[in-house]
Amino acid sequence: MTEVILMSTAKQELSELLEKQPEDSSSEELIRELAFHLMIQRGIADADAGKLAPNEELDARIRSWGD
Repeated sequence: MTEVILMSTAKQELSELLEKQPEDSSSEELIRELAFHLMIQRGIADADAGKLAPNEELDARIRSWGD
């Protein structure tokens, strides 16, 4: 039963997000907005779960990309 409630809540949340978009938004713009919203939600969930990396570690990772 909980899964149905969560799905309904997610559907409602995304529907409200879509309603806030301009009427002339393209499909690509809407999908991009939904993807951005989901990435933010995942980031918040990761932060709440303590899944954070210090800035120094991220700096080192990014610098290694150029190697």
